[in-house]
Amino acid sequence: MNRSIWARLRLELRVIGIAPPGTALAATLGGAILVIVMHATGAGAEHLDLAAGAVLAGFAPLGTAVAASSIVGRDTGAELVMTTTVYRRVLFLRVGLVVAPAALVTLLDAVVFRALNAWPVGQGTGGYVLVWAPPMLWLVALAMLIGIGLRSPAAASGLIGGLWLAQYLMTRAIRDNTVLRAQYMFMGVAAKVPAHEWTVNRIALPAVGVVAVIAAGLLLGRGERFVGSDTA
Repeated sequence: MNRSIWARLRLELRVIGIAPPGTALAATLGGAILVIVMHATGAGAEHLDLAAGAVLAGFAPLGTAVAASSIVGRDTGAELVMTTTVYRRVLFLRVGLVVAPAALVTLLDAVVFRALNAWPVGQGTGGYVLVWAPPMLWLVALAMLIGIGLRSPAAASGLIGGLWLAQYLMTRAIRDNTVLRAQYMFMGVAAKVPAHEWTVNRIALPAVGVVAVIAAGLLLGRGERFVGSDTA
């Protein structure tokens, strides 16, 4: 790797600090340890499948989204680069430095879970990515958009946590609604899901995520919204 690029990445990692990457990795690593311990202590196949699904489709996306939202507004000197698109690139780079390791570890989790026969019902090899990647992209993108739109990482974390909890608690109501069902992040681990509903859901989640990322980028282009604002 080019030395200047490596130096830039090291600088950005120092600016980010340990908390966001730690938050992103804690859920997926902690969940993996839990599943491995359950397997080692003789937990039943049903419980292993539920635990693996919860880690991949639930905890990993949530931890990564909360970590990503915490990046927004951390730089108190943002006004120095707000007159151009530099800050937009900087912020997306920092979020990427948090999300990429979390995604890689979650993929490794999926491989380990499959080897342990702890696997969501009805998922084939495509589940290595499709169980967790669409909800992770969706939740991270929404966290960024909310954080940038409200200029508050704390508010974004709270709202994202509330959205995640609502999806978990209101499963039946969401799945009975045609529109909401397409944005149900736990569809990849829901039992007895018709194939066409699962396909629509796996496409709709990242599609909305991409739109949210674009919207966040457009908001970041309006530097005057951030100068002098309270992003706490």
